[in-house]
Amino acid sequence: MRILRLILTFLPLVLSCLVMAAHHSRGGEPGLILLWLSVPFTLLFRRRWIDRAVQIVLLAGALEWVLTIKTIIWVRQMMNLPYERMVIILGAVTLFTALSGLLLETRVRRKQLPENDPVAPGLGAFLFAGFLLVLVQLKMDPAGMLAERFLHTAGWLEAFWLAVYAGWLSDRLQNPRQIRKLRPRVWLVFSIIFFTQLILGVAGLEKLLMTGKLHLPVPALIMAGPIFRGGGFFMAILFTASVLLVGPAWCSWLCYIGAWDDRFSRAVRVPARLPKWRNLMRVIILVLIVAVAFGLGRLGVGGMTAAWLAAGFGLFGVGLMVFWSRRNGNMAHCTAYCPMGWVATRLGKVSPWRLKISPNCTDCGACTPACRYDALYPEDVLRRVPGEACTLCGDCLSNCPTGSIEYRLPGLSTHRARTGFLDMVTPMHAARIGVARL
Repeated sequence: MRILRLILTFLPLVLSCLVMAAHHSRGGEPGLILLWLSVPFTLLFRRRWIDRAVQIVLLAGALEWVLTIKTIIWVRQMMNLPYERMVIILGAVTLFTALSGLLLETRVRRKQLPENDPVAPGLGAFLFAGFLLVLVQLKMDPAGMLAERFLHTAGWLEAFWLAVYAGWLSDRLQNPRQIRKLRPRVWLVFSIIFFTQLILGVAGLEKLLMTGKLHLPVPALIMAGPIFRGGGFFMAILFTASVLLVGPAWCSWLCYIGAWDDRFSRAVRVPARLPKWRNLMRVIILVLIVAVAFGLGRLGVGGMTAAWLAAGFGLFGVGLMVFWSRRNGNMAHCTAYCPMGWVATRLGKVSPWRLKISPNCTDCGACTPACRYDALYPEDVLRRVPGEACTLCGDCLSNCPTGSIEYRLPGLSTHRARTGFLDMVTPMHAARIGVARL
């Protein structure tokens, strides 16, 4: 009897997905066929937010049927043909598709899910990631989704699974103990994907390059490039928008090279202090980068010369990771050298997200070894505010035995603030994995 109930619970959903796949097969849309064939497999995650996400996707499928009905009516009216029977049949299919997801609300399905399983963390990230990626799929020309460049309509498949990934990641990180272990790993994977795309693009697979023109992956060029060229502000606008949304978390989630610095810094278990002049050093580098970029551009220096200078700047930063971060334990490149890190922490003050230490803190110092951004020394803990180099990475939450370090957003409880922050930063992280960037 239990097996029969399970079949009755999932069979309508599976049939709806198969019919949708058949519909897109007639339209010659292989990416959408694969999307609908893969949707039922998400239920293997056995999380409440996944059920909600599948229900939303099925509603989107029902909307596709509505649009199809509308098209059929228009075509048959133009040809002076009857259409009532076709409308009735497809109307029934539309209703069946929309309602098949409701069977996930039955007791049979609920018994498969964890007790008190929250919906908001995963579903919020899924919806925001989906929103970002659907915009890319619909608006960018040439296609911004990498999969779309290799298989027609595969951008939709990629968008769906990246949204699922964002939801999964946000859901997992709701447990503060997971942040320090999981965040650096997925950040490193993000960086590996980014540079694999770069290497393959340079090797001749030009579909992996956004414009077909190579841009060196040096963060400082986000600012220096437009100053040198006198235009091309796309990356600068994207950087600014990201920082306004998630503050300096750009440095700990979205920067493609920061993951290297993080990995090198973890060679030392307990980080040592960086010199006090490190902040002044970044300001000086920032001024020099702006001045040099402006001067080279106005003097008409060739792009190849500028590229070699930029490459040298970037390679020197990698050297700092190897010889300074690896020995010191702090991310020296990000906190003492990278000018965009300085810009992100300053511009991030406009963002409402904050990391604060509550009065319940016992000053035990357990959080200090977790911070690789030189922002949680005993004096910072005593002030109950992390240092100016804090990037909201949240690694310190994993070490705090009393749960005294909290994400804050005006008007929200600390729990909802953490949920909201993760539901925003994980979709942005996921979206950048799937979008052509160089």
